[in-house]
Amino acid sequence: MWPDSIADAFGGSFGTIAYLFCVNFLTFPIINSMKNAEDEYSGAVSSAVAVIWVVNVVFALICLSFYGDSTQDLVLQNLDNGPYLSALKILLCIDLLFTFPVVFSSGRQILENSILGDTSNNSLDINGDEENELNLALSRAAITAGAVGTCFGLSQLGGFGTVANLVGGLAQGTLAFIVPSAIEISLSRKDGESSVSKEIPQWAVGSFGVTVVAAVTYFTLKESIS
Repeated sequence: MWPDSIADAFGGSFGTIAYLFCVNFLTFPIINSMKNAEDEYSGAVSSAVAVIWVVNVVFALICLSFYGDSTQDLVLQNLDNGPYLSALKILLCIDLLFTFPVVFSSGRQILENSILGDTSNNSLDINGDEENELNLALSRAAITAGAVGTCFGLSQLGGFGTVANLVGGLAQGTLAFIVPSAIEISLSRKDGESSVSKEIPQWAVGSFGVTVVAAVTYFTLKESIS
C-alpha cells in the first residue's frame, strides 16, 4: 500500500494526489459561471470541498477494509477484468466527460492571456473590426487545438494512472505551488510592500513546487518509457 521508494512515491502516486486536491486554479470557470460569485462562491466551495472530503475518506476506508495492504494507488487495479470493472470505467468516462471541460477551461484561459494578452475590447482595440475579430477567433481556436493535441499526446504515454500522475504533478503542482507564490511576490513588489521576511515563505513554497514538479515528471516519464 505504501510506496517502496522515492521513485515509486513521485512516479506512482504524488501526482494523482495533487490532481485530486490541488484544484485552486480550477475555480476560475466556476466563478465565471456563477451569477453572483461574490456572495455565493465561498459557501458553495466550502460545501463542495466538505462533501468531497467526506466521500473520499469513506471510499478510502472501504477500499482499505476490502484490500488491506494490497490496496493500489488506483483502486481499479485491485479489480479483475469483468463486468464490475467495465461498469466503473464507463462511469469514470462519464465523470470525465463533464469534469474535463472545467479543468481544460482554466488552462485555456491562462494560455490565451499569456499568448494573446488582455483580450478585452479596449486593450485589443477591435472596435468592431471584423478582420481583427476573425484573427482573434482563429488564434483562440489554434490555442485550443494545441491544448487538445497536447492532452491527446499525454494520453498515449500509458494508462489512466500514469496520465493522472503526470498531469497532476506537472500541471496541478505548478498551478498550486509555483504560480501562486510567483504572483504573490510580484504583486507585493509592485505595491512596494515586499520584504525579505514576507518573501521567504513564498520562495520556500515555490522551491518545494519546483522540486515536486521536477521529481514527478522525471520519475513518471522514466517509469512509462521503461
